[in-house]
Amino acid sequence: MSTACRIRLLPDLLVSKIAAGEVVERPASVVKELVENALDAGATRVAVEIEDGGRQLIRVTDDGCGMSAEELRLAVVPHATSKIVVEDDLYAIGTLGFRGEALASIASVAKLRMVSRNADSVEGSEVRVAADKLELCQAAGSPPGTTVEVRDLFFNVPARRKFLRGASTEAGHLHEQLARVALAFPGVAFELRNNKRTVLNLPATTQRLERIARVYSDELAAALLHVGRQERSIGIDAYVAPPAHSRATAQWQYAFVNGRYIRDRFIQHAIKEAYRGLMEPNRHGVVFLFITVDPRDVDVNVHPTKIEVRWADSGLVHSHVLSALRETFQRCDLTPSLRSGRAADPADPAEQDRIRHDVAAMLKAAAPIIPPRRPDATWAASHAGDAAMRPSGSTGTGAPGPTVAAETAGGAPYGLGRGASPPSVVDASRLWRSLYAPPDSAGPVNSNAPSDPDRGGNQMLHPEPRPRAIQLHNLYLVAETDDGIVIVDQHALHERIMYEQLKARVTHGPLESQRLLLPETLPVTPQQVALIEANGELLARLGIEATPFGTDSLAVHAFPALLKDTDVVAFMRDLLDFLAHQAAATSTEVVIHKVLDMMACKAAVKAGDPLSDEEIEALLRQRHLVDKSGSCPHGRPTTLRFSKAELDRQFKRT
Repeated sequence: MSTACRIRLLPDLLVSKIAAGEVVERPASVVKELVENALDAGATRVAVEIEDGGRQLIRVTDDGCGMSAEELRLAVVPHATSKIVVEDDLYAIGTLGFRGEALASIASVAKLRMVSRNADSVEGSEVRVAADKLELCQAAGSPPGTTVEVRDLFFNVPARRKFLRGASTEAGHLHEQLARVALAFPGVAFELRNNKRTVLNLPATTQRLERIARVYSDELAAALLHVGRQERSIGIDAYVAPPAHSRATAQWQYAFVNGRYIRDRFIQHAIKEAYRGLMEPNRHGVVFLFITVDPRDVDVNVHPTKIEVRWADSGLVHSHVLSALRETFQRCDLTPSLRSGRAADPADPAEQDRIRHDVAAMLKAAAPIIPPRRPDATWAASHAGDAAMRPSGSTGTGAPGPTVAAETAGGAPYGLGRGASPPSVVDASRLWRSLYAPPDSAGPVNSNAPSDPDRGGNQMLHPEPRPRAIQLHNLYLVAETDDGIVIVDQHALHERIMYEQLKARVTHGPLESQRLLLPETLPVTPQQVALIEANGELLARLGIEATPFGTDSLAVHAFPALLKDTDVVAFMRDLLDFLAHQAAATSTEVVIHKVLDMMACKAAVKAGDPLSDEEIEALLRQRHLVDKSGSCPHGRPTTLRFSKAELDRQFKRT
């Protein structure tokens, strides 16, 4: 074995690159560090400019205190900082930054240029650094404040640059990072320009709610409830949404301590407990939570990104947050308001006129709408078939398709579904078979087919034309079988049926879509717009057509036919939240199947929905036609079976 020393000091540049790996993950990380420096410098206005999602250029300009030429040279040296002086300062950090490693880390993986000037100096100074090497330091003209330019991020670390995502996605992350800081500092004006176009303009304000409205939407801000409490050195200022405004993920929960955005399990648990019992367990409340504490009671020197903290008394923080939110919910009326199904009118009068003319022309050309002859087609018409009605000749891809066969009879016409195009004359029984029969089946469902033990272990129900079944509590279906009874969760079973049918259909092409008379619009962030652009192929396969509407809205023009009775805006919000949390490595097929699961849950009958005898019959007869019908896509059981022998034992007949 060699006796030569194998332990050696690493080169300074390599050390800086290692540090950059912890601090600089993507362009958004650079913006976070530079904007925090600007705020620590007392800036009242911060402007951010980016190109190519921040990969080619990030420029941050502030009107803070500025730096002298000597301070500029020191600023790019590792662990040089003005924010702490002695060891005790670490235990009461009152600034956003304090380690003195951000600029050095950025300079090690990018080309850095800084220009700065003190307010009392007649001229500014400029430094340029590339790959940890100081290339230039000279006098320069500059207004008071500091401008930092970061070009060619990861130019000397190709492995890191390869893992960056598309420009629109990176710009979305960057927007989210700036939005977090802007929420915590409403008194500072922020501007974001992407490829020379302004995408965020936030004037300074004294009202935190006004800042929330500018970052997200007036609609969300109008629904928020204010929470205010000051007790035992802990101040809480929060805005929380009623349970009716819940979201599919927890990304709409923002927590700040002394102006610093954090993720903390104690706070997350307190928020979850505050909403417990007020909404479904898989939903998440919208919360903007701002906590102020004595800096000595919280340790922010835990993680390189400073996003995690340690509390001197985590139980006290948890109880204060929980009680403050619970008291607010208890004293407020949380009854949701009745929402109109009509989409909001576009703001552009010319666009309004165009839509009116298009609608008028379409209605003049529409064929008569005649109900089906058989009165027992209520299930297909009201729950499944009606959802599939679309203009004659339309398909999920926009290509010409077969016209649905007509079945005429007298009577009043169907009412149009909300936002739906006028449907052609429809044969309800054919619609039912098209929606619920296997994709390769052209004939009616064979209700007397034998049970297939390989399809979820189901047993054929009573072979009479209609199984003897009843509905209990508008939730459970109880039906007789040849050897006992089954108890069915109506939502869970219908969700499994919908999921399997959607999955089978999407493998043969895009889902059938239905154009809306008026587009449904919803407020979105640039990050969510980027998600729509990045997932265009996925949306097309799902039968969704959505395009940006202005700079901060999304217009949905077409929607899956099976989800006609679903709240389009609520579904799109959940879909955007879901897509935002998908890892880059997740395959498209996995994402599609997860979205189909969400679609099935939205389209299925709900607990509490009363069903007619025909609807119960139609639902129960689908059990043997789908795989894994013993459980819903989430894994919950759909059916409990009791044999006659088990019943006899319970009643002491054996």
